[in-house]
Amino acid sequence: MTQTMQMDDAAPDVSALSRSDKRTLAALFRHPLAHNLPWSDVLALFGKVGAVEQKANDDFAFQAGGEAYVMRKPHGKELTGQEVIDLRHFATRAGLARHHEAAVPVAGAVNNLVVVMDHHEAKIYQIDAAGDDEGEKAIKPYDPHHFLHHLTHKDESRERGQRSPEDATFYERIAQALVGGGKILLVGHGTGKSNAAHHLADYLAAHHKETHARVVTEMVTDLSAVTQPQLLALAAKALH
Repeated sequence: MTQTMQMDDAAPDVSALSRSDKRTLAALFRHPLAHNLPWSDVLALFGKVGAVEQKANDDFAFQAGGEAYVMRKPHGKELTGQEVIDLRHFATRAGLARHHEAAVPVAGAVNNLVVVMDHHEAKIYQIDAAGDDEGEKAIKPYDPHHFLHHLTHKDESRERGQRSPEDATFYERIAQALVGGGKILLVGHGTGKSNAAHHLADYLAAHHKETHARVVTEMVTDLSAVTQPQLLALAAKALH
């Protein structure tokens, strides 16, 4: 259930948005439509640009930019596609559409990404771009919108890295998680058809050309033994 109301005109305040809030705003206006947008992130965003008040029966009243909107809490932790569309319409009326492009970090100020994957699972790490000194760099898990939540291929009986997932969304969800980052390093296990990182590169080239253009190299390593410091060293070598 949704309901809209007109309120006194007031420009939304975006000055207090954190990096995470800016990514949520960018995801709200993303094309193609963002899926798995966390409800908690939406509440945090609109709590910063306006106000959010919980009503009876799991209704939430949003106020921003002179507009008001009442929305029922989603059944799950993430918004459905239609809920994202409805919320995007409200955000547009509230004057947030002109801010969403600025919410995506510009090139040179973003963190580079390392994708570590086989045919069963994928993990993404970001390389902290805050310090100029390579010794100050840090690596940490990256998935701000939970696109990789529970991303594990259903056929776990196969040998590690030996089978391509039958579900094409395996690669699509990885691609969505890479939107808006910096340079990309792909780290896979095995060679030829057994290397899932190579399959991801092909998928990006076919379906996400802008993201594929940010891939600087593909590397092969033993994923069962690689550590985060080793990944940071690999990334430093590949990206510099």
